[in-house]
Amino acid sequence: MMPPSFSVSLADFSAFFLVLIALTWFLSRMLLVVKKPLPPGPPTGWFGNFNLPSSYQWLHYAKWKELYGDIIYVYVLGNPIIVVNSAQAAEELFEKRSRNYSSRPIRTMVVELMGWDWLFSSMPYGSRWKQHRSLFRRHFHRMLTSEYYSVVTKETYTTLRNLAHTPDDFAHHLRRTAAAIVMKISYGHEVSDKGDIYVTLADEAMQGLGMAGIFGSFMVDYLPILKYVPACMPGANFKRQALIWRKKTKAMIDQPFQAVRERMANGTAIPCFAQKELEKLQQDVNSDPNYETIIKNVAGISYAAGADTTVSTLLSFVLAMLVHPDVQERAQQELDDVLDMDRLPTFADRSKLPFIDCIVWECLRWNPVLPMGLARLVTSDDEYGGYFIPSGTSVLPNTWAILHDADVYPDPLIFNPERFSDQKRNDDLGINKLPWPAFGYGRRMCPGRWLAFETIWFSIACILSVYSIKRSIDEDGFEIVPEVAYTSSLISRPKPFKCRFIPRSEKADQLIQGTAP
Repeated sequence: MMPPSFSVSLADFSAFFLVLIALTWFLSRMLLVVKKPLPPGPPTGWFGNFNLPSSYQWLHYAKWKELYGDIIYVYVLGNPIIVVNSAQAAEELFEKRSRNYSSRPIRTMVVELMGWDWLFSSMPYGSRWKQHRSLFRRHFHRMLTSEYYSVVTKETYTTLRNLAHTPDDFAHHLRRTAAAIVMKISYGHEVSDKGDIYVTLADEAMQGLGMAGIFGSFMVDYLPILKYVPACMPGANFKRQALIWRKKTKAMIDQPFQAVRERMANGTAIPCFAQKELEKLQQDVNSDPNYETIIKNVAGISYAAGADTTVSTLLSFVLAMLVHPDVQERAQQELDDVLDMDRLPTFADRSKLPFIDCIVWECLRWNPVLPMGLARLVTSDDEYGGYFIPSGTSVLPNTWAILHDADVYPDPLIFNPERFSDQKRNDDLGINKLPWPAFGYGRRMCPGRWLAFETIWFSIACILSVYSIKRSIDEDGFEIVPEVAYTSSLISRPKPFKCRFIPRSEKADQLIQGTAP
């Protein structure tokens, strides 16, 4: 039986909680009533709309566009939310009005409870965010991507060999390569072929982020006061899960960085981002004592922002080659014309392989890695299209809907790289525009997009030059056409499928074996 004193305190807490919710709702309504009309949206009850989709939000919001238009307003427990479903609205708000739309809402579950406060993509706009982004850009801006070509080449060659030995494990091989590139650049760490402790730590932490990353996935996102609920209380499973994820998040960022510091201390340092910045810090007598934390954070961000997004795009590529084999044939013809089946592609070949570029762009558009963009925070009252947008509103860019607008991308559900050829694109009319929204908008656009694009490009060019990606065969000898199905997490990727990687010729097999160090 519950002690009487505890029972009373819980009742008092519940009563206070309900009063707080009601007061928040009434005050917000009183403030909004004198303004212009809010954007249209689904019917809202006293405390908001509790019928919001819990999975594949981007698909549901895209359907709502037909009912409510380019911007949709929903209200949940004192939280005004606007979903942006069109490129025109996204460009107007996030690009032209970036000063007012570049911050982030407080992500109670992810940032405060799970410990992702070091991830600068989730930081509010301000000096701390600028410090982190500035350091990241110093090492990953467009003019520096060539410095990482040797790392990308080495690890991509490892993928080619691994596909020859265990082609059924292609998803693991692609993931290993994406992780190895980032770990080498950030920490100087060589990722083994079979398994790696640091990659495992990062993957476990990223799984939690994927599950909790979309705004509103947990009630505590809408009601931050719930973060004070003791983890032992009934119904506080979110708090207990957050503690588990928090340990993994901390291990992900602390352990590989500590390994760099130990190598530097014993004289075995390997050139990498963390080592270079730590050496600069040690030589600066007037350095900020907190700057080491920024270095550690940015090193971790490189993995969090790069590895998962790269492998998700490459898995989309493999799936697309199975569903649309004609695209693979055309790409291989272009590669053969340039390489004459005599060598592997290099980054210097990119200008002569425009169709590979088109494939990369279409992989980014077809099923974007972040179909629901990260939430923005409106810092001052605003107006768009005659509608009032109140300060404090969370604004969610629906990247999937934007990149599947049939007026911009005809037959948007079809994987068609040709749409990005010079003959099909019309920037003046806004037809088949390059899908930059896959990387975000304005001041919060992904600063690592240049290296990400070139890493994906090189992987696709190398794989197609020596392998034919074929459908699996069932027991009766018939080809299995995989279903185009994706996960509903923050970082969306194809659900598991099977295929075959077959060397295109004896010469191709020799080229694969020739990549061995």
